[in-house]
Amino acid sequence: MNAAFDAAPLHRPVAGRKPPAPAHLQDEAVRELVGHSLAEVERRLIMGTLDRCLGNRTHAARTLGISIRTLRNKLNEYAEAGFQVPQAGLAR
Repeated sequence: MNAAFDAAPLHRPVAGRKPPAPAHLQDEAVRELVGHSLAEVERRLIMGTLDRCLGNRTHAARTLGISIRTLRNKLNEYAEAGFQVPQAGLAR
């Protein structure tokens, strides 16, 4: 065992990134998601991020850490399932 490694904090600040939310806020977010399917949670996260990025799919994909192709495929799936998906380049 490496004592220095074991004593290291679990969350290290990374330049340009926000530190993790406090535990009590993380718990609130988790409580809101409990009871929803993973597909529903993913859809809400993707659509919310797209809305926050004012419809900019490239920015939303970067924010989510996925490729623009993956985002486009997910949005096509949502549209086929009957969800309202904004056109590329247009804010919701």
